[in-house]
Amino acid sequence: MFRRIAAVLVVLTLLPLSAAHAAVGGWSAPIRLYAASDVQGRGYAYAPSAVADNPTRLYTCHSKARNTIRDDIFLTRVGVSSRSVLAPAGTGWDSWHNCDPSVVRVNVPFNGQTYSYAMFYLGNDVDRSAHNAIGVAVAHNLDGPWVKFPNPVIPFPGNHPDQWGAGQPSATTINAAEGTVVLAWTQGLPSGNTGKAAQISFGSGTPVVQYERTLPMAGLTTATGAQDDLNNFDLVYSPPRDRFFMVREGHPYPVSNPNYISDHVQIASISGADFWASSGGSWRVESTITSARTGKARTHNPGFLRTVYGTLPNESALTVVYTSADPDPDSLWSYTLWQTTAALS
Repeated sequence: MFRRIAAVLVVLTLLPLSAAHAAVGGWSAPIRLYAASDVQGRGYAYAPSAVADNPTRLYTCHSKARNTIRDDIFLTRVGVSSRSVLAPAGTGWDSWHNCDPSVVRVNVPFNGQTYSYAMFYLGNDVDRSAHNAIGVAVAHNLDGPWVKFPNPVIPFPGNHPDQWGAGQPSATTINAAEGTVVLAWTQGLPSGNTGKAAQISFGSGTPVVQYERTLPMAGLTTATGAQDDLNNFDLVYSPPRDRFFMVREGHPYPVSNPNYISDHVQIASISGADFWASSGGSWRVESTITSARTGKARTHNPGFLRTVYGTLPNESALTVVYTSADPDPDSLWSYTLWQTTAALS
């Protein structure tokens, strides 16, 4: 069944590449895209779900208002406009923070209508980084309005509300017409951080989670070459290669403040077969983006520029949209979104 899912993804393209393996070239000079300070004076925006369009659309975890540490999800049409499109509910599981969006094209029947887009997001009900779960909102077009499903798709997996939980979703479309997507996410518990993945099926009108599994960590390395764990990542799929590319925060985190975001991001890839294998599987590290390229103290909370299906807009290039930051004491308010591109062969 897992191999079947990977095979379905391949139907999104007709011309296979001659080789499954890829080589990532050097990264281009970064281009500044957006900072919350552009519209709020003092704010933050990070964790982009970047959709290739004209102009580029960035869905981000964004400060609700100036000088406010509370998360809405904003849509920024680069160079044009920026506004909140999803906000915490008054009560319930996602009443405090809404963050970490991932937007894909998929048909979703809900409340007598069929919507065309889904936004997966992290939500919680406490004023801290804890008790997180993953929900979904739907819309007829990329501008919204977005309508939330009432319950989480991935519930809080912990046994104490102080634990981090489930979040940082990344979705790619399997079959838009049939209402199926791949959803990957971070699970953070006292036992450690792991990547998870499942098929989400919307055909019945209620999200159904199937084939859930833990993603492999084999092949992932720290900056010193040691085996690493997995958190805070985004995926993009290459149908002709049947390969997922991943960009993730690099480890270890710095010892200086802020010590909870990375100073580099790592790009890795995995075959569709290994991604869905019931056991085993291994990533291949493709590249790293460090301060030598970004010129910033922190390079963190990255995403890929993708189509609305979560695939590569150009099979000959990878574009990473990352967040930069300065050191403390005002690191949070310095968050800025940039993009850089490398050739893919």
